[in-house]
Order: sequence, then structure tokens, then C-alpha cells
Amino acid sequence: GATARTSLGLGTTDTPVFAGLTVNGTVTANQLDITGGADFAELFTISESEALSPGSVVVIDPDHPGELMLSTEAYDRKVVGIISGANGIQPGLLMKQADSVVDGDHPVALSGRVFVRCTSENGRIEPGDFLTSSDQKGLAMKVTDYDQARGAIIGKAMTRLKESNGYVLVLVTLQ
Repeated sequence: GATARTSLGLGTTDTPVFAGLTVNGTVTANQLDITGGADFAELFTISESEALSPGSVVVIDPDHPGELMLSTEAYDRKVVGIISGANGIQPGLLMKQADSVVDGDHPVALSGRVFVRCTSENGRIEPGDFLTSSDQKGLAMKVTDYDQARGAIIGKAMTRLKESNGYVLVLVTLQ
């Protein structure tokens, strides 16, 4: 199994790691290699989760403070991120604060690489295209109006959309 190099003030030892490590305090490291996922996510409450699935685009819910909802309009400046977990790509780093106003059940990618559900309603998506919310619930589309896209960009496509609707790998860079 895996081992962790630990120092407890009595020298350094190799200690087997079987399940996890819980630290109630501060962890300082020169480098942290995260090998279980590819995005930085935070847990949110999604106010309407009946059609929610990994890869969905979510926006701030103006009627429920601190909560999100599926996107429903093109170039929505309330865009926050993408539900993590589509096509098996899980969050690498997950932030949460249990039992607080910022607690939630759904990991929303705020940075990194995830798959996003897309539509080609605004044109064929190619690598390098900026993506934004569309009029289709929870789906992203290609940006063609850069003035309207200010504050509504989800990220940059890393793969092309081969069908009218499908998944695109995106580098999440909210702008």
C-alpha cells in the first residue's frame, strides 16, 4: 500500500496510509500532488436539482441567497461554474465548510479541467473557443458576441463538439 513520510518530532518514519488523513489544524507542504481529479471545486446547494447532472452549467440563484440553479439564459453574467464529475473526471480539490451557510451537496468546478454539457446552437465548438451559458437549461455554447460575453465566460474549450449536443472538455476560467 501507499506510505506517508511523517515527522512527529521524534524523527521521520514511513507510515502506511490506508484510508485517509484528517488534520484539525494547518497543513504546510512544499508540494501537493493531487492524483484523483482535475479541478478545484466547492460544494454548493442547488435550488432546483431535478434535471441536474455532472457537466451542467450553474448560475447564482437570485431568489435563494448562497444557492445556485441551472443556467437558462445565454450570456448569463450570474454564471458560477460547472457541476463536476462528468465523464469520470472528479474534483481534485474540494472545499467545504460543514454546517454553515456555504455548505452544499454538489461539487461545482470553479477552476481546472472538467467536461461540460454543450450545444452547437451558436456554432460548432472548436478547441480554443470561449464558452458561455446558452438558452438551453444547463448547457454551454460557443461565444460569438464578445461584448455580451464579458462576465459570462465559463472557460475555454479544449476539445471540439462533434454532435449538436454533447460534452466538451473545458479549462474553467471564469471571466
